[in-house]
Amino acid sequence: MKRKAADVHDFEIGPSPARPSPPHWQAADFPHGPCPRTDAFSPNASIALVGLRGVGKSTIGVILSSMLRRRLIDGDVYFVGSTGMSIAQYVNIHGWPGFRAKEAELMDEILRENGTDTVIVCPSGCVETASTRSRLQEWMNHRPVVHIIRNEDEIRDYLQPQSPASSPSQRPNPPGNTLRRLVARREPMYSSCSNLVFYNMWDKQQHPTVSSGRYSPSAPTLKNVEQDFLRLLNFVFRREMAPVWDWHGPHPSSAPVATAVEERSYTYALRMPPNPSFGTIVRAPVMLEELGETVDAFDLRIDFLLHPTISPAVDRRSFSTLCFIAEQFACIRRRTSVPVVYHVKTEHQGGCFPAHPGNINQEKAYFHLLYHGIRLGAEYVIVELNYNAQMISDLVARKGATKIIGAHFERQGTNFDWDSPERLQLYERGARLGCDIVKLGQKANSMQDNFAAIAFTHAVEKRRSAGDRILPGLMAFNTGSLGKLSRSLNKTLSPVTHTLLLQRQQLAGVTGDEDKIDGKPEDEEDMTPQEAISAIHACGILPRLNFCILGSAIRHSLSPAMHNAAYKVYGMPHSYRICETPTINQLLTVVQDPAFGGASVTLPFKLEIIPLIHTLSDHARAIGAVNTIIPIRPTDNKTPVALHGDNTDWIGIRTCVLRYLTPVNAITSSTTSLVIGAGGMARAAIYALQKIGVENIFLCNRTASRAMEIAEYFNSKRVGDRTPERASPSSPSIVRYLSYSEVSWPTGYRLPTIVVCCIPAHSIQGAPPANFTLPNKWLESPTGGVCVELAYKPRVTPLLHQIRTLAQKGWIGVDGLEVLPEQGFAQFELFLGRKAPRRVMRDAVEQAYVQERK
Repeated sequence: MKRKAADVHDFEIGPSPARPSPPHWQAADFPHGPCPRTDAFSPNASIALVGLRGVGKSTIGVILSSMLRRRLIDGDVYFVGSTGMSIAQYVNIHGWPGFRAKEAELMDEILRENGTDTVIVCPSGCVETASTRSRLQEWMNHRPVVHIIRNEDEIRDYLQPQSPASSPSQRPNPPGNTLRRLVARREPMYSSCSNLVFYNMWDKQQHPTVSSGRYSPSAPTLKNVEQDFLRLLNFVFRREMAPVWDWHGPHPSSAPVATAVEERSYTYALRMPPNPSFGTIVRAPVMLEELGETVDAFDLRIDFLLHPTISPAVDRRSFSTLCFIAEQFACIRRRTSVPVVYHVKTEHQGGCFPAHPGNINQEKAYFHLLYHGIRLGAEYVIVELNYNAQMISDLVARKGATKIIGAHFERQGTNFDWDSPERLQLYERGARLGCDIVKLGQKANSMQDNFAAIAFTHAVEKRRSAGDRILPGLMAFNTGSLGKLSRSLNKTLSPVTHTLLLQRQQLAGVTGDEDKIDGKPEDEEDMTPQEAISAIHACGILPRLNFCILGSAIRHSLSPAMHNAAYKVYGMPHSYRICETPTINQLLTVVQDPAFGGASVTLPFKLEIIPLIHTLSDHARAIGAVNTIIPIRPTDNKTPVALHGDNTDWIGIRTCVLRYLTPVNAITSSTTSLVIGAGGMARAAIYALQKIGVENIFLCNRTASRAMEIAEYFNSKRVGDRTPERASPSSPSIVRYLSYSEVSWPTGYRLPTIVVCCIPAHSIQGAPPANFTLPNKWLESPTGGVCVELAYKPRVTPLLHQIRTLAQKGWIGVDGLEVLPEQGFAQFELFLGRKAPRRVMRDAVEQAYVQERK
């Protein structure tokens, strides 16, 4: 990231205000600008960025402008363009008061005239003026104002870069106390006129490679920052603002996306950190990616993070504390896609905040932390139901897209039995206050407590199903070793641990005494999601299912290894096998199995199978091919009565293109792509490119008639529900045939920056391999590009070898063994409604490939 000429002017010139702002937590009685609206922002609402210099506002502004295809207005650049002078020149002539007045005038103009379709990077000092703060506070009632923060040491390093070759005496001194004073003065101002917080986890080096194979491209720098910010925007806008390429994200049509966690059955939340002795999440001794594979949410224990063993002498009201929490939150966001339950536990729940606060200041400190969770974009925030009713109602009214869980835990398990009136009154209190979910628990004293909790849950569900009024969901379970049964049968976000955490705890010799907070032991969570799911299947609550891959000449398919590894890590009794057949009629036999769970479809049946399918997804209908079959069962869960067809091939292509497409090659109306082949995968590739907004698609195939047929198919369907996600209806994508004989790229179009090869690279039925490469002139894009190769026999095809020789010119080649698991993840999630364990499935593909090669 390049520094502006005026990057350090805040530290070199300009006085502090005559009356400094009060400390952060005393600037107002209530939170500094949490999202004040409960409805979603307008899709074209402008986005403003505020924060100190050095936090990355300008870079993020450029990324957002490119991703969302919006105007970019940088306040500092706008000032220079409007006045014809640099900031330093203007201050020398008019003084700081004159500069601030002019800056406020121009900021008012920017905000007034650019309420839609714009990304605005606000000058770092604009909040010093009360009128600008008022304008931003009014502005954020209908639009997001994002406060970007970053670790002070990283800001200092950015503003005062040190040359490795220089000696310590020659290096410039960092701002030090000056920066700290500026943070103390400005951060309350930024907070007061913003409704979201984004912690910028700057990439010092490129992200580790995904594939465990011999070669894998590195993700371009800034891609993770782009992804992190996009996830925040997608959440608060409640829609896909731009396509997501998330390393860990689920299939966009699967249950993990289409259905909220609280509406699914048997979901699990992993507590992080598991205890105060574990340390911070940023420096976690285990991989968060692996921890998040079989759970549905992370229960982020804020009170553990603020415990003296992690944060010595922490001041819960300081900005540094909020920045620390934001960094831990961002670390989870970066490494896993599961929702975050933001949890500040009280003493009743085993935490450090009072269950019954003795004064208003204790309550305010508690609610300030909860509002911070809303501003960070946490999917769920837990609030203690014993706290002030009006404060809880205010929290609910200002939650934005976050869902509020009203919670109460009875540690003794004797005052409130599950069948007592007080227990039902707590649930009704949560309903009256507007909570989305109510969480009730106690420590079990006997096995009978489990049956009482289950009976209480059934009674509440009966009231909810009656439909007399909208009632919140319920989480009801017992803790402790005697309460494991109720946790297994609780359907929503049951607390679990992970085998890796249990192993580390044993190795470290962590005892119950080390997990005490204020002398009260933390309730043990010794149940893993694998144990819970195995128990549910053993009880017959969930059935055992059979899956298969259907195709011809597929005896060496890698799919069984991938799916069976996923079932094993989840503790599921399912099986996945190869069903090799020369005709499609075998499908009729397969689906008669009462335990049929679904099937993958491969060559040559992706088009042939469509007449046998009863319903098609929008994706399969648009592509004109099916690679996934899902049975539709009656409520008695017996033999399927219908078949639903879907397509996940496009997901793998879309994900890999977005993952490795550099910001300099961000998709615009002039972006050009090339698809090679004219089969079912070529159809999926064209659809994937349309979905990410590519408007110029060339199709190259040896048999011109087949390529022209596919081009005509997509061109005739490029209106209405086939309109790409990001392309406007007035300029839909167009597919054009391109002959192999063309030496030069067609005039009038930019050289391609996206290439997808959909032809086999190995011998089929005795025919010689294609040994396909592209004309060098087609690969002369000055910014390089990304080439996704779907073939993996051999892993490095001639085309992939050609692309990798152009790495110094910006080309990135992605092999077929990285694409293959992506569509498998999507199939797993469509089949079972659970997030795919991606690392396990990738490793299984790699191991199976090595074995197959042997």
